[in-house]
Amino acid sequence: MLRKITAYIVLLFVVITNIRSQNYDEGFAKPIVTEEGKFVYYETEGLSTKEGILVFLDRNLGALSNDVTSSDSWGDLYQWGRATDGHEKRLSDTIMHLAPNFVATSNKFIIDQKRANDWISSPKDDLWNNEEKTNNPCPCGYRLPTEKEWRAVLELGAEIKSTGTGGYYLSIAEDKLKLPCAGLRNAYSGDIQYQGMRGYYWGEDAKEHGLSSCMDFNKAEITTNVSIYGYRAFGRSVRCIKDK
Repeated sequence: MLRKITAYIVLLFVVITNIRSQNYDEGFAKPIVTEEGKFVYYETEGLSTKEGILVFLDRNLGALSNDVTSSDSWGDLYQWGRATDGHEKRLSDTIMHLAPNFVATSNKFIIDQKRANDWISSPKDDLWNNEEKTNNPCPCGYRLPTEKEWRAVLELGAEIKSTGTGGYYLSIAEDKLKLPCAGLRNAYSGDIQYQGMRGYYWGEDAKEHGLSSCMDFNKAEITTNVSIYGYRAFGRSVRCIKDK
């Protein structure tokens, strides 16, 4: 009997050691670590939609927390199609010149002073949405949701709720997915606007004239809208989804 107990303890130790060696945490969930360990993400419960089972990460890119009652859940604000290069940080400096191509030459947020509706002088529609997912800011194996996927998720039921700390968030499928009102970075001034009050999330789809898909929600009007397209020079949140 003692031998069996000892063998069981040894086996359990081996299993736990093996799990930890594969970077699982104490809750047996495997984190996705990016930017040299600075940001850690986890997968949420898969949402069953008409577009299939959609698995989101638990927080916005650049967010330190998934707690929507905290501003730490807001994360970064990306210009559409642009890589993670520093421009997405809320306190990043600005520059008035458009990038010559999709490889930005600085880590600054590009101001669209000429109303070109883009941060690139020659618009390129196949960045985040091409086969290679050029400039994809999401961790390996993840990408931005498509417009159809955002629509399918909202069909599960969406409600704007108070955080209880002065802000708001979008609750989808009874809190299975929570999207904080993380605000917007204005393309024409570089100012951060509507923090805690409105949410602006990019999709991967592109349209002509410097427009790309987005999913916006507004506390004041209690509305959500994915039929609109946003100008690519604006800074919006990114919530990644597992690639199929």
